[in-house]
Order: sequence, then structure tokens, then C-alpha cells
Amino acid sequence: MNISGVTPITVKEDTIEYSAKDFPVRENSVVEDVLKKLPGIEVDKDGNVTTQGKSVTRVRVNGKDFFDGDLKTATQNLPADIIENIQIIDDYGDQANASGIRDGDPDKILNITISPSKNKGMIANGVAGGGNDNRYIVSGMGRFMNNDEQLSMMLNLNNTNANLFDFAGGGNQRGGRYRGSGGGRDGNTGGITNAQAGGFDYRKDVSKKITLFGSYRVSSSDNNAITDRYTETTTGGQAITTTQKSNTNSDNLNQGINLNMEYKIDSLNYLKVAPSINLSTNKNDGVSFKQIQELVRQDQNTVSSNDASSPAYGADILYNKRFRKQGRNLSLSYSFNKSYNKNDQDISDEFNFYDTGGIIVADADSSSRRLINTDNERLSNQLNVTYSEPLGVYSRLDFSYRYSRTENDNSKITDLADVNGAYFRSDSLSNIFNYSFTTNRFGLSYRYDRNKLYNFSIGMAAQPTTLKGYSETNHVSAGKTGFNVFPTVRFSYNFARTVSLKINYSGESSEPSFEQIQPVVDLSNPQSPVIGNPNLKSALNQNINIEYNNTDAQTGAYFSAGARGNITSDRIINNTVRIREPIINGTDTTYNLIQERRFLNEDGYYASNVYYRWSKPFMDTKYRLQIGGTVNYTNDVSYVDNEKNIGKNWTFSQNARLQINPNENIDITPGASYRYGFVNYSLPNSIDSKNSTLSLDLNAKIYVFSTWILGLDGSKSINSGFRDVNANPLVINSYLEKQLFNRKGRLRLQGYDLLNQAATVSSTQGDNGYSVSNTNRLTRYFMLTFAYRFNKFAGRTQNNRGDMPPGGGERREGGFNHGGGGGGGPQGRDQ
Repeated sequence: MNISGVTPITVKEDTIEYSAKDFPVRENSVVEDVLKKLPGIEVDKDGNVTTQGKSVTRVRVNGKDFFDGDLKTATQNLPADIIENIQIIDDYGDQANASGIRDGDPDKILNITISPSKNKGMIANGVAGGGNDNRYIVSGMGRFMNNDEQLSMMLNLNNTNANLFDFAGGGNQRGGRYRGSGGGRDGNTGGITNAQAGGFDYRKDVSKKITLFGSYRVSSSDNNAITDRYTETTTGGQAITTTQKSNTNSDNLNQGINLNMEYKIDSLNYLKVAPSINLSTNKNDGVSFKQIQELVRQDQNTVSSNDASSPAYGADILYNKRFRKQGRNLSLSYSFNKSYNKNDQDISDEFNFYDTGGIIVADADSSSRRLINTDNERLSNQLNVTYSEPLGVYSRLDFSYRYSRTENDNSKITDLADVNGAYFRSDSLSNIFNYSFTTNRFGLSYRYDRNKLYNFSIGMAAQPTTLKGYSETNHVSAGKTGFNVFPTVRFSYNFARTVSLKINYSGESSEPSFEQIQPVVDLSNPQSPVIGNPNLKSALNQNINIEYNNTDAQTGAYFSAGARGNITSDRIINNTVRIREPIINGTDTTYNLIQERRFLNEDGYYASNVYYRWSKPFMDTKYRLQIGGTVNYTNDVSYVDNEKNIGKNWTFSQNARLQINPNENIDITPGASYRYGFVNYSLPNSIDSKNSTLSLDLNAKIYVFSTWILGLDGSKSINSGFRDVNANPLVINSYLEKQLFNRKGRLRLQGYDLLNQAATVSSTQGDNGYSVSNTNRLTRYFMLTFAYRFNKFAGRTQNNRGDMPPGGGERREGGFNHGGGGGGGPQGRDQ
């Protein structure tokens, strides 16, 4: 249903499509610049994209994952002038795309369709520059396209906290398997990072039936982060406050290989095989000072060193068969993943204790040094079978079965140092513990589909679960079984060609983690030991999503609203138990406060989110106003000293943004947002946390003469209620740019954080307390960079985007983001 008018938007069942040519940007702009103009889509200063209250997790180009679906790889590198359409898709995975049977909560993904005339040619861009304090960046991308054959290569070397690969992007079925390290551009993330990354992907249709794809990506980084953190924990009596200062250095290396073969056997049969390999290593060294205050004070000084490696491999296999009878379909998918995680920790602590008067207790100091070696091996297998049987022209029965089994072999060995510095094995702190979690999910639903008008499905699902564990160290067995039954509901209705409503309800069981189930003490932090519970049951999560979209073709106004809810039965929660160990030294008496963390199942948790977005252009699209807001509420459940504690956590946010493009030489976007949050706890004498942040920002680009550009990017944050953290930074970045070589090149002098006020401030509300932190970040520096972009399609070089009048759009310096590439839907979504 194509909408003609000021704002051309196509609304489909699971897709909102924008025609890129009707949201013009200047030549040499990138995809991100177009996204900033689309109603209902928000792009933050780090390039993250959200829509309808959810983050966009992956990106595809012409229906196929681009560099493993890494979002910023595409949005910050692909030129805007090759785009035909941009789609926001509710993606339920490859098997759902093939069978039409949708289950669970979908991912929001971005699909970029390229104009057919731009599918043969070359895209190349690069930037190199240097600045004071030895800042540098060398980055580039090349993409070569010959219709059914594409090769992409990327490189990034920088010490400006620019983006690297997002190893969480992509994946072959539903999202990615692995997450690596990365950062935001323009130094927006905490700490100072020196990073290198590179990679390539290659795709070719070797015949009309077979498509092959492969990618390799590698990234390495070293980061130094200095953090101040304040934490306040409720206890029902005297609150516990913790002030911590830490300095951490980490080195990370991530490598990944993805392969993909799609075989369209014939018009009725489809096969996809997608293996992958990943290797991650991390070395982390740090020191911290922690001051803990309850009835008395105690200090903890920690020096730690961690060496970890995480090799993993796996594969996804999908087979789909469509029968000659219309609507009859059989789909089978199988996936397995094998991962190994090895972590060697060397931790030393020194403790100082004070009496009730705040005087240090003489000779009561103590120390602890531990060597903790952890080896975890995890094997997961999942089989999905779906079958659809038509009952008529519009209706059918859907049968589904899913078998899932996860096996974990875990070993944690702890050696303690005696007074002479010699190490001895601590059997009470060591454990070899194996456990498995198995689920069988049976589903039956009735589906009615009137194509473009409405469709719905309603059914039931039953899911028995089995959790088994055995400690070889203690010769203790554990096991639990469960059985959950819940309805499944999906409803989609198009009231008009521009108005749609979607409702989705689903349920799923989830397993406890190794930390939560292992029946021994984890003494990684002696002041906060962790003791698992082998008798934990699996949790049942029930989710409901409602989305409403409305576009007015006459005025160009866009409105969307929605609500999400989650109820979790048998949720696995924390029980924090305070233990006061007496310390007597002569006439001085004090105690050592230990906060022991245990786990149990409990009902009563639920969470909800309500949002809205509204956008409207004015004066022939020269101005566009966008406003939006969200309300989040979480009814959290935890235990403190074996007493139940309910945390009522509210967050309210509101934002507004105005795009100002009165002519081709001015592009100004002011914006403002306000967030207010508070949490109340049910325990008597509990803390009540309230904090707020007012953010003001301005992004401006002014074209002086024909080839000079003056740019400004400023933001002001006003924080209130952030205990012991006073950071209200005003951050201003500015640049002067000269365009060269028929606007394909640019020479830019840019200053970052001119007032030297940048700070990374965050607040976290927990189940029984809150924390605020301030981390160092890259502050004032200057860089001179030269960038060049070259596009050539179908035998001719693209100098200008003739079909797009100027309209602004900003491509900030700070490097190119890189990722890796998987596969798309097997039969293709209705795009």
C-alpha cells in the first residue's frame, strides 16, 4: 500500500518502508544522514538507532546481512545516493520467514534496498588524520559490486575511541552468537582506547540456485578506564554505602569467521547451511580502592589480573519445503554451538577496619590472595520443526515442536596463599560441577490471514523442562522438572492503507546460569561471596507487545505508540545476607561486614513500557518537528537478610527535536530530552533514589560559498540526584571543512570537546539499591584529516546525486564502524 503525498511510507504486516528519494540529503552523505530524517526513527550521537521504543539490532542490504549485520558498518559507510528504500522490519528469524509461523518477540532490523542501477560498480572511501597528543586515525572501506557478486573490505586504526566491529551483530537465525569489545565514535565511551580492526566479506550467486557467502573480521583494542562509583544498598535498617575508585587496563582480541551457503533446490525446496568460528581473548589488570560504610567503616584495596580466552564454533542448518497444495509447508532447523571459556584470576586484597568512632583498629588489618582458575565448556543443541496445513483459502493450522538442550561442564579451582606466601588448594572453594537444561516445546495454533487487511493466530503451547546437575567435588546431585502451559496470540490489522495495529503474546522458559546454580562458594570477592542454589527451577517469562502506527499522507504527520509488558514466574532473584564477623584486637572491637549473595525462585516480578512518537513536516518539508516519550515501570523482587523487598522503579522520559533546512546551505537540528527516575523499596527505613537528566544538543552545518562548510556539534547535560558525582558537562565539537576534487575529497580541521568538560556519567537502579558512576573519557584534542569518497556505477563516476536536492545531513569524523555478514531470509520477506 504505497502512500502518495508529503511523506511516502509503505505499511505492511511486519514492515514499515520509507522511500529514500523523498528524504533528500546532500551529496556525499551516508545512510545515517537519511535515517536522521525519517519519522519514527531516532539516531543518537553515537550512531545507535531506535524505533518504536526498541533498538535496531541488525542491518541488511537487499535482504542479506551486511558484515554480519553490524548496524553502524552500513549506516556510517554506505553512501546515501545508492539507496532506493529503507525498511524497518519485525524479524522473527529465518525459519519464520520461510514458514510464516512467527513466535516470540521479534528483533527490529534495518533493511537497505539498493537501486538496481547501483548494483554494479564500486564504492570506496577513506580517511587519514593526525592531531595533538599523538591522536591518529586511518580508516577505509571498499565495496565492489557486480550484480550477483559483492566484495567488501574494511580497515580501521585509531586511538580516538572510534567504532570497531560489533561482534553481537548479525547471526544466521535470530541475532548474533558472540559479543566482542567496541566503542563509540568521537570518544564518547568511557576510558581511552587504542584500537585496530579489519575484515572482509564476499558474496556470490554461483548459479541461479546456489549463493555462497563468507566473512572474516578481526579487532584488537587496549583500554584504560578510571572510574568513580557510589553505591547505596537498602537493608531495612542501616543502609550500606560504598565508594569505589578503580583503574583498569584491558587488552582484547576478537576474531570471527562466518560462512553461508543457500541452496534453492527447486521452486519448493530450500536449504541453508551457516557455520561459524569465533575466538576472543582478554587480559585485564586493575587496582581499586573501596570504602564500605554501615555501622562501621572498612576499606578494601584490590589488585587483580585476569587472563581469559573464549574459542567457540557452531552452525545453523535450515530446510524448508513448500508443498504443491497452497499453504502446506514443512520447515526444519537445527543449530549447535560449542564454546570454551577459560579464565585465570590472580586477586589480592588488603583490608582495614575501623571502630564505631571511625578510628582505625590497630593491627586488625588482614589480607587475602587467591588464584582462581575457571574452565567452562558449553554445548547447546536446538531442533525446530514447524508444519502448516491449510483449512481453506485464508485459514490454516500451525504445528510446532522445539527441542533444546544445553550442557555445561564447569570447573572452578581456588588456591589460597598462606602467611608464608605458599599456595594450597581450597576444597571448600573449588568445584567441578556439570549441569544440563532440556526443554521440549509443543505448539498448536489456528491462523487466519486476509493478506493486506488483517491476520491473526491463536493457540496454546506446552513446555516441559528438566534441569539436572551433579557436583563431582561434593558428590551431590540436583534436579528439577517443570511444566508450563501458556496461550500464544498474534494479531495484525490494517485499518486503512496507512494505519496498522499489532498485538503479540508469547511465553518462554529460561534456565539459571552457572553462577546461580553451582553449590559452592565463589570467593572472587571475599566481601561479596556468591553461593549458588542447585535446587533452582527454570523461570517462565510471559510477554505482550502492542504497536500502533498511523501516517497521514496529506500532512506527512507520523504517529506511533505502543506498550510492552513482561511477567516472570519463578524468577531467579538475589538474596543478600549480611554477615558480621567479630574482630577483637585487645580492647578494640569491630567487625568485618560480608554481603553474601544467594539465589532463589520467587513470583511477583513484572515490568511494563509505554511509548509514543510523533513527527510532522512544515513549510514544504523545510522544517520537521519530532517528539516522543516513554514511561517504564518495573516491580522488582529481591530478598535482603531473608526478608522480601519490593522495588518499585519508575522512569519517565520526554524528547523533542526540530530539523531546520530553510535552504540548501543551512542544516540545523536542535534537540532536548528530559529523563526522571526514582525507585522506592518496601523494606522499612529503605533508601528512596531520585535522579534526573536534562540534555540539550545542537547539530549545525552551514555551507559557506560552495565548497566550505562550518560545522558545530554541542551538548549540555544537567544531572540532578547523582550522589557524589557532580558532572554537568558542556561539550562542544566544531570543524571547518574545505571540499576538494569536485566535492569527492575534503580537508577538515576539527576540535573535539573545546571546553574540556567531557564526562561519562551513568546511573543504575538495582533490585535493592542504586549506583552512579563517572568514568574518564577522551577530552579536548584537535585533528586535521583528509577524506576521499569515490563511487562508480555502471561505467560512470558519481560526482553528484542529481535526484536529491541539498538538505543537510552530517557525517562526523571519528572513524568507520566495522562488522561482519550473515544471511537473510530464505524465501525472502514481503519487501
